[in-house]
Amino acid sequence: MSNSWWPLHMSLATFLIIMSLLSFLKGCFKLINCILLLPAMVIFFLWTRDVSRESVFQGNHSRLVAASLKWGLIWFLFSEVWFFFGIFWSFFHASVSPITTGNNTWPFVGLDIIPPFQVPLLNTIVLLMSGVTATLSHHEVLAGEKSMWLFYSLLLGIYFLMLQGMEYYSSLFSISSSVFGSLFFLGTGFHGFHVCLGAVMLFISFLRVNMNKLSLSHHFFLEFSLWYWHFVDVVWLFLFFWVYVWNNF
Repeated sequence: MSNSWWPLHMSLATFLIIMSLLSFLKGCFKLINCILLLPAMVIFFLWTRDVSRESVFQGNHSRLVAASLKWGLIWFLFSEVWFFFGIFWSFFHASVSPITTGNNTWPFVGLDIIPPFQVPLLNTIVLLMSGVTATLSHHEVLAGEKSMWLFYSLLLGIYFLMLQGMEYYSSLFSISSSVFGSLFFLGTGFHGFHVCLGAVMLFISFLRVNMNKLSLSHHFFLEFSLWYWHFVDVVWLFLFFWVYVWNNF
């Protein structure tokens, strides 16, 4: 396998995303902030294309390489678990001990929080359905068939993001509305970013499945995409019950 410049490019694109986020948090929301998300998406797409070429056309992915990739995925998901664990820790620290972060009430007085059994519940159903269709696609691939279930999962993921955007637009509080608002938008916003990344992975997997670039014995990227998507599902369940439901009782 040849050396790759894509990790360096992705690091620079991630830096642009962080700078865009900091600019947004300071109240400077411009079109350029959204455009700065595109390089990471394009680089990720091109990076996976090169990995696909090395695997399918050059045959460079031996069992050792495949095992290394799987362990890399496991450690990546492990780091993501701790990332969201930090967000939940901050949330519970602020909510269980509101006397240290506010006026001894949680959520703070005056915040009109989002009802959990409206759009958030619909979002939960949509994301769980996308997980089911993703699993069905895996079974079809293992049976040696082409699958449209991945495309349905992709559509459901996009629908989830649209509902999340509508929820943000109609909410009566912002990221600067106390600790609750900051943690709410931090947790759900970063989860939304992971949904965007997972949708790109599902799209690439859908193309590879229907272009016959995956085999029964070698379909690591599809498994990678499905593991990541199910991880996104599980994180959302925690967000739904702890951030939406628990704060309404």
